[in-house]
Amino acid sequence: MPEAMLNVYNSLSASAQQEVNDFMMFLAQREPQVVSEENRKDTIEDRLKALYEFAGSMKDLWKGVDPVEYQRQMREDREIAW
Repeated sequence: MPEAMLNVYNSLSASAQQEVNDFMMFLAQREPQVVSEENRKDTIEDRLKALYEFAGSMKDLWKGVDPVEYQRQMREDREIAW
């Protein structure tokens, strides 16, 4: 920090210094992150690999079950108490 800014910062109260710190962190997070093309491709491949593990994992869940019949049976099984 330049000397003049450091003097102003040191003259602030503790809560004001905390606000300055928070604002600086906010600005630092807004800066675009520099990501190399190779790292970006690796990240995309890792995410796709994770998604493919789940793809189609429940495709045979309702095999051989009539959904309308299942729904009717569930409604018959429940007890409604008044």
